[in-house]
Amino acid sequence: MTERLARSITALLDDCSPDDITVECHDLLREQAAGIKVDEETVVVIGMPVYVGKIPLPAAEALRKISGNGAMTIASVSYGGRSYGNALFELKSLAEDCGFRPIGAGAFLISRMAGRGGAHGFATALDGEAMTEFSKAAAAKIRRLAGCEIEELKIKPAPLEVSGKMPVHKISRISPRAAAAAQKVIERVSLLKRHSEWFL
Repeated sequence: MTERLARSITALLDDCSPDDITVECHDLLREQAAGIKVDEETVVVIGMPVYVGKIPLPAAEALRKISGNGAMTIASVSYGGRSYGNALFELKSLAEDCGFRPIGAGAFLISRMAGRGGAHGFATALDGEAMTEFSKAAAAKIRRLAGCEIEELKIKPAPLEVSGKMPVHKISRISPRAAAAAQKVIERVSLLKRHSEWFL
């Protein structure tokens, strides 16, 4: 999801720069996050999965090791069709705490559906239509915000408003199997959200 968003936004901005715009993808859990460098010329797309309405603690801890240096940022989460809870608000707030400048945020529906050739008879289904529309809107906003090199004349965007509140992360000693069972219960009792949502 995250790479698809980044590449889609990059393609839409390709004519904005005389130099080629490149895309770098990093997995925060498999790389040394502290070694990732960004500056205010970088547009960062941060993506995380949602578990029980929150972003995973290991991923949050990895993100905290990166200095945003004022880089424009798109926060995105993927959820399984019930509810993304407060995860998008949490990710946006965490990005701000790390020095990023969130200009957009989206929660995208991603589901496992039966399909031929997929692992174990399943294939991942993304809400591609919502991601395409969001990419277009995000690219248009980036164009507006980056359209002037004179600091005093640059458009100052209003703070990004994302609904939600900071969730409480409790340390749990339950087994992964029990955690998976708890996730299934949460998904059954949560209100069904059939559409992705985004904020710009």
